[in-house]
Amino acid sequence: MISLSTSSITSLIPSLYNLSTNHSTSSLMNATANSTSENLAFISDALARESDVTVSTNITSQAEYKGFAAYVISFIFLFIWLSWSMIPDSILNNVGIYYYPSRWWALVIPAYVLVSMMYTYVALALYNIEVKTPPLDDPRTIADPDGVVITELPHYQKKDLDRYLFSSTSGIWDLPLSEVNKVLYGEEY
Repeated sequence: MISLSTSSITSLIPSLYNLSTNHSTSSLMNATANSTSENLAFISDALARESDVTVSTNITSQAEYKGFAAYVISFIFLFIWLSWSMIPDSILNNVGIYYYPSRWWALVIPAYVLVSMMYTYVALALYNIEVKTPPLDDPRTIADPDGVVITELPHYQKKDLDRYLFSSTSGIWDLPLSEVNKVLYGEEY
């Protein structure tokens, strides 16, 4: 049996899958009291259905309809554009179409769009490299304002620094560049 009560693609799925049932918080709490492996799977499914991140089966997003409409409209536009640019004038005049733009625009508009896209791509890359990238001698290349330098902590001790220099860190700390150079390159730095 197919349920057509909601305006969704999921309404075409047979009702034996029970996708349209609404699980409230109380039913989730009851399920956690009797937690077995099947109930835990039920809880995760129910939480996924009620999450803001996932698409709910109860409230249909209009994105699928908008996407389909955009696909159909763009296909119709492409068909009209190709017909206008490929069909000879005599056939269009026989059909009764006399006023249409010059076919020169059929080549100019796509070429202009493609060149504009290429220009934008190159311009953004150059802007990011030339304007947004700090110079090599800028302190922002080795430290950021939100970093915590371990030697600037109020209760800093040398053993804390050794613990982070000679083992993998579990936390994120900004180590002084001079200490890193001593470990990597020896005492000459």
